[in-house]
Amino acid sequence: MKSNEIQLGLRVRVSSNGLTALVVGTPEYYTPRAKLVRIKYENSTRYEYMINHQLTALPTDEQYPALGGSHVNTEKRF
Repeated sequence: MKSNEIQLGLRVRVSSNGLTALVVGTPEYYTPRAKLVRIKYENSTRYEYMINHQLTALPTDEQYPALGGSHVNTEKRF
C-alpha cells in the first residue's frame, strides 16, 4: 500500500506472515521508494517495523469505528 494511505489505527494484513496488525506509527523514511511503518500484531505484545509494500489494508467494514468500520474487538486476551 502507498505511504499516503497509511493512518494511525488502520488494521492491516502483513503479507509476509498473513497476520493482522494495527498501525501504531507514521511512515518513516527508509529509501526513496519504501517507507518503514511501525505495527503491532493483534493479540500479541510484538511490535515491528514493516515496509509499506508488505502491508494491505483490511476492508472498511473490518476497520475500527473511528476509521469508518464496525469492527469490535471481542477477544479480551490483551
